[in-house]
Amino acid sequence: MDKNENLNDKIQEVKDDVSAKIADAASEIKDEIEEAAKAAEAVGEDVVSDVKDAAEDVPEMVQDAKEAVSDAVNTVSDFAAEVKSKAEPKKVNLSVGALVGIIVGCLAVAALVVFLIMNYVNGQPKYGKAEGKTVATVNGEKITDEDIGYYIYTEATNQYFDIEGDNATGDLEGYDWDQDVDGRKLSDIIKENAYNNAVSELVTAQKAEEVLTGDDAWTEQDDQQIQTTVDGYVQQFGEDGFNLRAKSMGISSANEYARMYTRVMKNQTVESVLSEDISSYLPEGVDLSEYTQPEKCSAKHILLMVADTSDPSVTPDPEAYDDATAASLAQTISEQAKSGEDFDSLMEQYNQDTGETSAGYTFGTGEMVEEFETAAFALGLDEVSDPVKTSYGYHVIKRIPGFYELQGYWKSQAKIKENKNVLDSISVKGIMDGVQQSGEELQAQQQAEASSSSSSGSSSSSSGSSADSASAGE
Repeated sequence: MDKNENLNDKIQEVKDDVSAKIADAASEIKDEIEEAAKAAEAVGEDVVSDVKDAAEDVPEMVQDAKEAVSDAVNTVSDFAAEVKSKAEPKKVNLSVGALVGIIVGCLAVAALVVFLIMNYVNGQPKYGKAEGKTVATVNGEKITDEDIGYYIYTEATNQYFDIEGDNATGDLEGYDWDQDVDGRKLSDIIKENAYNNAVSELVTAQKAEEVLTGDDAWTEQDDQQIQTTVDGYVQQFGEDGFNLRAKSMGISSANEYARMYTRVMKNQTVESVLSEDISSYLPEGVDLSEYTQPEKCSAKHILLMVADTSDPSVTPDPEAYDDATAASLAQTISEQAKSGEDFDSLMEQYNQDTGETSAGYTFGTGEMVEEFETAAFALGLDEVSDPVKTSYGYHVIKRIPGFYELQGYWKSQAKIKENKNVLDSISVKGIMDGVQQSGEELQAQQQAEASSSSSSGSSSSSSGSSADSASAGE
């Protein structure tokens, strides 16, 4: 019995020691969890939701490790029960040292679990996590009110200059964002367009894996390059300085800047690749005329230049036609195209626009000369125009399915869930006031830095002059 009691004492001693260490570790983890919970609560329910989502994504190996811990603990418990049930020490098949080894093994596995979780978290990108309240999800990916700030800034700026025209000063302080525009509040128009732009860009960015292949493929290195670039900006301007610059564009943080930077770059890269050969990406058997947009258009054209004879001192382009010849030839080309002749072949034969590729042009309102733009937007898909005269000469235009029609189709196929209450709660005035204030603060800082630098230079110059004078005096 003495030996048995001695064994029990040693087992209890090891258990007490292990329990104390586990309690200490649990206390530390509890404190960290409470701090994380407080931080999550401070920034909103969506962050708590994101934390829960991230926890669900922890790899299965972490769960396997947890199960290993559970198995080991059960082994220890079963063994301890067996030890207590034995009256004779000689029937104990494991030594105290072996028992200690099992318990230490449990702690090692527990440490592995913590290491795996921390390693998983540390392995995640520094930037890119969604911030703020969810405005919509697109194929499961979030657009938040923090994201929308950037799109509202760009749309509100465009609307401001469109409305004010030559009277625009750029001073947005006190601007009436709720003024009536065609029977609607301007702020409502801005939010609607900003939301649609955000959804369109995200849908397109999500197509990067499908569209961008080979040398154009978007890789983890591209993501890392953006993270490195943002880090560089933060180091250059300081966190406060960079955030001020971001806020002057409706962007709330370095993280949000990285999100928008990534999304815009993916969108532009996809659009660039499609512009080279969109035909291979157009869906078969789909009428893309359903997805034309009133302010976006893609078109090919054949230009016949007309010689400018208004200034006798200017030598006319030798390849240019006189007006009557150009008008007649343009009419012939238009009739040939309408009758079914291949437009690309006619382009190759007659087109004098050397900057145009076989993909034509994709443009929005206000980007082309007025006569050309009006005629192009009036066409249906694959429809050919009559001759259109502009200051460049005569054009025969064919509207084609392009990037914006394809983007519209992608949107129709996407799973989009809108949280209208969050979108409605966003204040255009609040965002634009923040943009104005941040811009003014940034400008004041830059002026102060320039003034300080100038003063420092003057002081150094004066000191140098005094030193020169003293030297001369000697």
